[in-house]
Amino acid sequence: MKHSLLRCALGGISAVALSTAAQAQIAFNEIYVSHSGTDFFEFIELKGPANASLDNIVVCVVEGEGSLANQGTLDRAWDLTGFTIPSDGYFVLGLAGVAARDFQIFGPNGGTPDQDALENGTETFYLIDAGSNANVLAIQALLGTDIDPDNDGITTLPTLGTFLDTVGLADGGITSGVPPETIFDGAPVQGPDSSFLPAGIFRGLDFPNAWCPEFLDFNEPANQFQPRTPGALNSSCPSAVTIVNYCTAGTTTNGCLPAMSSTGVPSLSASSGFVVTANGIEGQKQGLIFYSISGRAALAWGASSSFLCIKSPTQRTSTQNTNGTVAQCDGAISLDFSAFLSANPGALGGSTSISPLAAGNLANFQCWFRDPPSPKTTNLSDGLEVQMAP
Repeated sequence: MKHSLLRCALGGISAVALSTAAQAQIAFNEIYVSHSGTDFFEFIELKGPANASLDNIVVCVVEGEGSLANQGTLDRAWDLTGFTIPSDGYFVLGLAGVAARDFQIFGPNGGTPDQDALENGTETFYLIDAGSNANVLAIQALLGTDIDPDNDGITTLPTLGTFLDTVGLADGGITSGVPPETIFDGAPVQGPDSSFLPAGIFRGLDFPNAWCPEFLDFNEPANQFQPRTPGALNSSCPSAVTIVNYCTAGTTTNGCLPAMSSTGVPSLSASSGFVVTANGIEGQKQGLIFYSISGRAALAWGASSSFLCIKSPTQRTSTQNTNGTVAQCDGAISLDFSAFLSANPGALGGSTSISPLAAGNLANFQCWFRDPPSPKTTNLSDGLEVQMAP
């Protein structure tokens, strides 16, 4: 069986780009249609104002694959009348296996109701304000019928309400199918993932941010840094996590110019794996990496050529030896920041600190190390600014 999902367009009678006014409205935020094993955990997450009414709001899914007679079939039409957006701003339509669900969806009537509510194939998802109960009933009366009988890619749904949001999920058949598969009503297209349907899609750090060009994957290990998050903040788009060098490093006695770098993803939910490193330090010196969550600075480090690149307050980490060779620039100091926060939750930015880091916050790193002949007997690297991910 193939999976499909639809997203409803924001504002207006057709799928259009978000306007400033529409950004305050309800929208699709995350959709998960497939995973390894039996599909017990499918969901559609909406994001909107706390306590907003969902009366006359309908979530629809339109078939986009198969024969032309099959494409355009209204597969799903869930009426959300009587529900409201919870105080946290997330409303989740999910199968019984989704613990965070606010509205239970079901699989095919002829199949197992607690699985396969969303098909694994090209479909369009709609979030529609029908405006009246009569229009809600009119939409539901179209279930199982072809609502694009002339095969022009425009359904009859625009005549029955205002699209709040739309999105199309596509597999490789969108270009290689015979006939080509269809995304309807001008909805923005997500996928294919190689030749496959994305397992799911998400907006980086939530609506009104855009859909991430990276997709959720088919299993939890692959989703380590792009996890399913029904009813909670989405992770950053991996490509949107900014890590930049800034400020000026001091030149050491032997002409070394230390530079900060990093490896891994700066995920606050990971217990290890994001490592910041200062390379190019003189060998066999003592030093440490320190950090701040207060932003950048550029303060002279005494009469040396270094600058203090991060604002107070700062947090020191353990002193290390740079190793390498005396009087050479092959020393280095590294810190697994994820492991440091896990082991020290009360440290600056830790989970039990006064100001814990949150996804989207910035952390700034710098390395301090001994250089006895220099004016201040110590020197500093440049700075590294990192945007944290969930």
